[in-house]
Amino acid sequence: MRVALDMSHVRQTDAGTARYARGLSGALRARSDVIVEEVGGGPMIGRGLRKKLLTAEQDLLWYPYAGRHAARVLDADIYHCPAFRAPVTRGRPALVVTVHDLVSLRFPQTMPRWSRFYTRATLRRVLDSADLLITPSADTANDLEQLAGVGHDRIRVIWNAVDDAFYAEPATQTILNAPYVLFVGTAEPRKNLQRLGNAVELLRRRGLDYKLVIAGGGGWGGVNLPGPHVIRLGKQTDAELHRLYAGAACLAQVSLHEGFGLPVAEAMAAGAPVVISGEGALPEVAGDAAVSVDAYDEESIASGIERAVAERDQLVTRGRKRAALFRWDVNANLHVDAYRKAL
Repeated sequence: MRVALDMSHVRQTDAGTARYARGLSGALRARSDVIVEEVGGGPMIGRGLRKKLLTAEQDLLWYPYAGRHAARVLDADIYHCPAFRAPVTRGRPALVVTVHDLVSLRFPQTMPRWSRFYTRATLRRVLDSADLLITPSADTANDLEQLAGVGHDRIRVIWNAVDDAFYAEPATQTILNAPYVLFVGTAEPRKNLQRLGNAVELLRRRGLDYKLVIAGGGGWGGVNLPGPHVIRLGKQTDAELHRLYAGAACLAQVSLHEGFGLPVAEAMAAGAPVVISGEGALPEVAGDAAVSVDAYDEESIASGIERAVAERDQLVTRGRKRAALFRWDVNANLHVDAYRKAL
């Protein structure tokens, strides 16, 4: 089977969809029954005019039309778009699209203006054009059925996977000399960082000298967390992330919505206790291996952090067991099964 895997997102970011696409490409290449052809990739372009021009080219030409043409020229059996940017007409090769979430319908106010407009303008046409849809969680699959009217038989749920390096012990766990609560991701409204920051401040008023460490590139939406206890580290390599997870008092991902929540799975693999909100797919991913809190209640978040620290050993044991479910070899098997279904 020849699979054309769209890698165009790696030109926009090295997080989220790009990490999923790179991991999937590597896992598929390890198999003898799949030939992977990467299309649309190239060097990442930072902020500024060049990035705006790239976005326009991708959104108006590559995703709707040119990407599938490139896959067809390669005589691919499957064209897989690993995010909700994809062709808007039916055709060949067979189209598989990964839908990570339906934030555009559930929380449109948390998206940048262009992304909100573009996604909603193309949503129905992309859904109708796909031969099969992959979601990283049952929660997102349910949203596709309930909010977008997609038939159950057109959806396959495949949990995201964690790179093998996160399961090993890091060379050293010390990055910061002070205890810290860790957040991993882009600082945007949906991530609920304002309430998380206020919750950490509540703990500091109680005499618990925690820092809030934010690891992730960029950000938007007016998220403002001033104060000497907030440390923004920016983009991190996987090795740096691994050490941050392992050394954290806990990971706190208290988002208003997540289609999966990869940092939760990575943190459990790395041996960190985890605090999650009860929103979106986070409870599905964490199972019984995390402390669940009310995303809209700062006191609940603060109490959840205290509990995670107090129950560290128990949570780490449960987390490592849970993380074993998120392996790339299993993920690749399920993707190949989905590709065969789409043919």
